[in-house]
Amino acid sequence: MAAETSEGPGSHAEIGQVWPRDGHIRILGTVVSGGAPDEAPVDEPWTLRLTSRERRKAPAPSVTERIVNRLKRSVTRTAERTPPRLYFPVAADGPHFEVVVPVRDLAVRDALPREHWDLHLVSARGGRRLALRVGRHHDDMPGKKKIVSFPEQTEAGVAVLPYYTDGDHLSVRCALRGSGE
Repeated sequence: MAAETSEGPGSHAEIGQVWPRDGHIRILGTVVSGGAPDEAPVDEPWTLRLTSRERRKAPAPSVTERIVNRLKRSVTRTAERTPPRLYFPVAADGPHFEVVVPVRDLAVRDALPREHWDLHLVSARGGRRLALRVGRHHDDMPGKKKIVSFPEQTEAGVAVLPYYTDGDHLSVRCALRGSGE
């Protein structure tokens, strides 16, 4: 597989709107390169990739944990553990895109106590993999992490909350909630 690139300085997926409600996180935006909408065609449709910071670093389970997990899966007939990357289809019209992430897809059955998902639009162009970080940078409002807050949605005991990082990128935080919360 070819190495991923962001297509040069200033290339990213610029957020226009984020709508976390009704069990979904809806994101509308524009693919940007060099500060302007990127009209160049891509070789394959855009996809939103969410990458867990915690799952990719998680230590391998012990033999005992693997046996217990296998027993739980056989008894409950649930799927394998959640992968460190999740993918969602993106509707695109030229450089403009829209993607909807169902909260239930982030409220996974093997939820970690706290998990952070980083968002990238991925595709390919000219045989090179593209991975554009999703964020909001062209609004003359730096430091959104301390200014902008989104509503939390809860599904199956997991609170799901989009938020801006220190670099004004969009990420999603999930936190396992106890039965008393």
